[in-house]
Amino acid sequence: MKASKADIYSKYGIKYQAGKIESPMFGMINPLLVDGNSKLGKGVWTWSMLPGTETYHVNIGSKAESDYMDIKGTCVCDCQGCYAKTGFFRMNSTVKSLAIKTGIARLYTDFMVNAIMAQIEADNIKLVRIHAAGDFFSTNYIKAWYRIAIECTNTVFWTYTKNNEAVNAFDDLNNINIVKSCIPGIGFNFGHCDYIIKAYEALKAAGHDPYICRCGIDPNQHCINCKGCSAHKYVLFVEHSTNYKAVDDPLYSKLVDIVESQAFDSEYIPF
Repeated sequence: MKASKADIYSKYGIKYQAGKIESPMFGMINPLLVDGNSKLGKGVWTWSMLPGTETYHVNIGSKAESDYMDIKGTCVCDCQGCYAKTGFFRMNSTVKSLAIKTGIARLYTDFMVNAIMAQIEADNIKLVRIHAAGDFFSTNYIKAWYRIAIECTNTVFWTYTKNNEAVNAFDDLNNINIVKSCIPGIGFNFGHCDYIIKAYEALKAAGHDPYICRCGIDPNQHCINCKGCSAHKYVLFVEHSTNYKAVDDPLYSKLVDIVESQAFDSEYIPF
């Protein structure tokens, strides 16, 4: 007989009841990983925290002032036009959820590790994108994800980071991929068509195997059926914003040709 979710969480020392888990300090909360979104697709689970470097004054309970907490963002820098500070991410409910997870990651790391491993087992999770918002903020936190990845060998993890300490911290594990958001000698791994083409060609010339995200040219493409970010150290992203439309760029067709020439699996195959 298959174990119940309550039994699986209990094995990790966590109470599970009516779809929620009991956390230290924050009480009963939703499980820590979230199943997909409009870009990722269902089946790619995500973990997120507060982005940026500023301190957030967040209501984590009722509207009483005593229920507000000051919680610092987790990034090593503030990126201009950061998507994780716009749209859905600005909703009060989302900021509250990210604040709770940030607090747990900073103050209750062992609970975070056990809760995520329990959820991976309980929901049979195969794909996890770390940091839909946020970044690695400390050595201890990097080690926490190492502990998770080394135990959950049937799950593939990937993320993007600007924290140099994290870039090579998982090199001995074959189920977690860290994509460099800051590429030495080039800059950030996102931009307009001309920038992405030049970055791609420079990385190729240097003997690397870069990959341009297909989502930038195909709005119907989802991460669930593309293994690019889980398999390549250098992944490039075409900027998608209200001020820039790649399809209107004179170099768009050249970019499409490069993207279509890349190896691509329509069905994800785990390592």
